[in-house]
Amino acid sequence: MSNFCFLRVWLSLLFCILSLSSQAQSVRHVKLFYPENIDTKGKQIPLTPEQTKVFQYFEKEAALKFSIVILPWKRAQLEVERGNGIIYGFSKSLERLDRYRFSLPFLNLPVWAISYGPENAQIAELKDLKGKIVATSVGITHGIEFERARETVFTVTEDFLSYQERLKKLIAKRSDIILVPYNQQVSREQVEFTINRKLIPGFDDPELNGRVFNVSINPIFIDTIHFASSKEHWSEVVDRIDSAIERGLKNGSLSKLLLNY
Repeated sequence: MSNFCFLRVWLSLLFCILSLSSQAQSVRHVKLFYPENIDTKGKQIPLTPEQTKVFQYFEKEAALKFSIVILPWKRAQLEVERGNGIIYGFSKSLERLDRYRFSLPFLNLPVWAISYGPENAQIAELKDLKGKIVATSVGITHGIEFERARETVFTVTEDFLSYQERLKKLIAKRSDIILVPYNQQVSREQVEFTINRKLIPGFDDPELNGRVFNVSINPIFIDTIHFASSKEHWSEVVDRIDSAIERGLKNGSLSKLLLNY
């Protein structure tokens, strides 16, 4: 065998060995913390098929294997800050930027204001929330603009209530506003239809039956959704996710998945 042929064979074998080694080590296993979302019976609301497909996309495109851990939102954030995994569905705030490494945004969610009564029927922009009480889940934010407005434009009250019970707070005037993010493709009319024609009848609750809730004329905020890790851990995983986001938005595969999210 000539030296040239020997070199070609040797390089081919070396390439195969390195390729196999790379494939064997390519998949990273990581805990993915996801917020607890309890229904009126105290049971976790399961992931939707659309959410599952998004997770499968990132597993495939970023060579990851997620172990999904469902926890109350504040506890999930603490686990991530300790380096025990990454978190999904995370919005930015000034405080969080100091403590977490955020992925690129992969979803923009218009945030609508839901209210009750004629006095709140014409809410159209942030200034219309002046002096209002906004009810949210504990540990929830809707982005940096929301954080700047809380306690200056409006007051936030946090609770562990279900969406159904929070609507009752609006009726009882113990709060004025619920902020609800919806897919970017959804119009105001679609939000109104979903809440008043589908959601309310689906609860079959005497306190809610026949009630009509207001939807703001425009979204009040635009929230960006991210994966995130602690600043000291899982940076390679977030890098992989960023690459998958860039590819998926460029070639349309991720955008297609998010259409009905």
